[in-house]
Amino acid sequence: MQKKIEVMIVFNTTYLVSAEIHDTWLQWITCQYIPDMLSTQCFAEPRLFKVLVEETEGITYSLQFSARTVAQVREWQNKHKERQESQQKDMFGESVLFFSTYLKEIV
Repeated sequence: MQKKIEVMIVFNTTYLVSAEIHDTWLQWITCQYIPDMLSTQCFAEPRLFKVLVEETEGITYSLQFSARTVAQVREWQNKHKERQESQQKDMFGESVLFFSTYLKEIV
């Protein structure tokens, strides 16, 4: 079990996944992408949510990781972001659309 950290920053990525590749994407995100993100040592505590909104273009998910500091997020951006995003685009192309946001926990 992973150690719980004091949450300061939440790195959130929202995905819109086409139904045709949904099962393949879900397997990839849970078995490859999440472990790869954790291996960077920049993030902890992954949480994957299905967004409960009906979409005509696909299925929406929110993937969140915790980080202690903005510096950890910047480290990921500088060292890992390009490789990881390119891998997603190479594997799924336009079948998976995504955008990321950084959230600061208030309460």
